[in-house]
Amino acid sequence: MGFGNQLYLWAWAHARQGCTPPHRVLIVERSRYWLPYFPAVRPHLVEKSDVSFWDAREHFYAYKEEHSGDPRGYTDESRAAFIRDWILTSPALEGAERGPLAEDGVLTLNLRRGDFYDNPWFLPEYGFDVEGYVRVAVSRAIAQDGPVRRIHVVSDDLAWCRQHLDFLASYADEVTEPDPSARPIDHLRDVISSRRLLIANGTFSLWGAAISRVLLDAPQDTVWAPAFFQRRYGAGRCAEYDQDWSFVDELPGGWQPSWLLDGLERDPERSGSS
Repeated sequence: MGFGNQLYLWAWAHARQGCTPPHRVLIVERSRYWLPYFPAVRPHLVEKSDVSFWDAREHFYAYKEEHSGDPRGYTDESRAAFIRDWILTSPALEGAERGPLAEDGVLTLNLRRGDFYDNPWFLPEYGFDVEGYVRVAVSRAIAQDGPVRRIHVVSDDLAWCRQHLDFLASYADEVTEPDPSARPIDHLRDVISSRRLLIANGTFSLWGAAISRVLLDAPQDTVWAPAFFQRRYGAGRCAEYDQDWSFVDELPGGWQPSWLLDGLERDPERSGSS
């Protein structure tokens, strides 16, 4: 479970921090990178070696609505409190609301790729036509929210973005990306400090938009998202999303065209287009 998934569990612990017995979240290896950046969370986590035979265990992720009363795993109020208390108190995020990405003339894209596309099990479940989505969403975002002078691209596969999203230069004078030395915490800071966001279907992006909502108090329809989260849900605005975002509800070629499921990176008919 990556950072985005961990945040659901941390938010669960925040909502139950006064419970007896204490509620704790198990530390997993992929979460260790983030722990020094969020000292307020650390007292509510536990090492596997410190879990006794007698401690109760629950699988929050399988029963999010049962635990929270909301299918997302939190209410708007409990999520905002968690973000204020345990996330935005991070020294690494201090001053993020005053960053250059918070300007109205900047659109930030946060695009999850990674094992959604190079893992043969994840591809048919989570993969969708990201290039086609970005083509539609950027055009609509600018039509609805106004022109931009800069598009900033944050992704775990910037090489793919450079190759497939070269058309972004037709919408803005600048197309930028994080410095090569940027760390994951820097990527998070970029996303949460952006007033205008266009995201894909990763939980890192969902939480980035949620944190931005609290940090900047920005209009939520300036977050653009695909009406696709994973295949088992089918097309539609699934519960993981905030329903007051702006959505691309369908793509001309569908969310999961045959060429994508065949393992191709691009629609052959789109090759060479700009």
